[in-house]
Amino acid sequence: MYPQIYLGDIPNTGGQRRALRALALHIRARIHATRAAEPTTLLLHFRAGESPTPEIDLLLLRPSVAIVGAVRAYQGPIESLPGGQWRRRDSGELLREERDRTPIQHVKLQRDAVREQLDTAAPRLLGTPADAHPFDRIVGALIIAPSTHAESRVSLEIGDHRQHIKLLGLDELPALASMLRLGMQLPEPAIHTIVSELFGGRLWHDGARFLFELAAPRFQLRLLGDDTRPEKLLPLIEGENLLGRRRSSQHYEHRLTLSGDELISADHALIICGDDDWAALRDTSKNGTWITPPGGAEERVRGERTIFPGTLVRMGMTRALLEKIAE
Repeated sequence: MYPQIYLGDIPNTGGQRRALRALALHIRARIHATRAAEPTTLLLHFRAGESPTPEIDLLLLRPSVAIVGAVRAYQGPIESLPGGQWRRRDSGELLREERDRTPIQHVKLQRDAVREQLDTAAPRLLGTPADAHPFDRIVGALIIAPSTHAESRVSLEIGDHRQHIKLLGLDELPALASMLRLGMQLPEPAIHTIVSELFGGRLWHDGARFLFELAAPRFQLRLLGDDTRPEKLLPLIEGENLLGRRRSSQHYEHRLTLSGDELISADHALIICGDDDWAALRDTSKNGTWITPPGGAEERVRGERTIFPGTLVRMGMTRALLEKIAE
């Protein structure tokens, strides 16, 4: 099942990990929605070789397509200036990358690092002559997530287009992939070798589900038992955890099903775990959610509340204790 998503390096911070997971789900949903005829393989957050090249956000491979992408989320409209400079339209602040590079210089650097490593491995992967350059038409793309602001005024110079540099919103990535042609065919074994051996990726999403989480759970819910149900532990992943009676997940949400209680809504509550020693609880139910803080009195959740380990959460007749997992 495609797209298959591989992961290079795991980000160091919780915010980066949550953003990367969201990026993977967004791209997966967009590609799946297009029902592309060609199988698609993605590699996220990796490095090309031993050079000081910064971490590369994205490599998209199809049998006839190769795209290296730098994903950026610019707040507000931006505009391009003569000489390749970009700036925010509201403040005039220049958009700079590592070592004072412009965004397009950054994209070219990443694309060229990947292309160099692919060309070096091409004789082994594809059987091409050592002096051939079969990846000359690999595309470098600056991808703005989730899309380019409607009031932005950005464009590429003619030389950038000739060098196979593209500028697009994340929503446009599947359409770009469907239009490009690499000028050769990449066999499926070669694609697997590229992402897993050449760039050290590990299969993360098999097209249907994540095979592993980026961080070990730091919190869990202990569902307290009663005469009809035994006690049960529910680990909470980093990011959003949706609790409710519904069994099937929608839009690749992380769902924790609570069965045997008719007073619990299909989507009853959301628990969001981050880097801190507390979690956020958001009530999304019809019948309400109540919490009892450590040493406090029971109260109904209105909107979103911060909860700490030791907090008792009541949903219908179900009671659960938020606990921190010992490291």
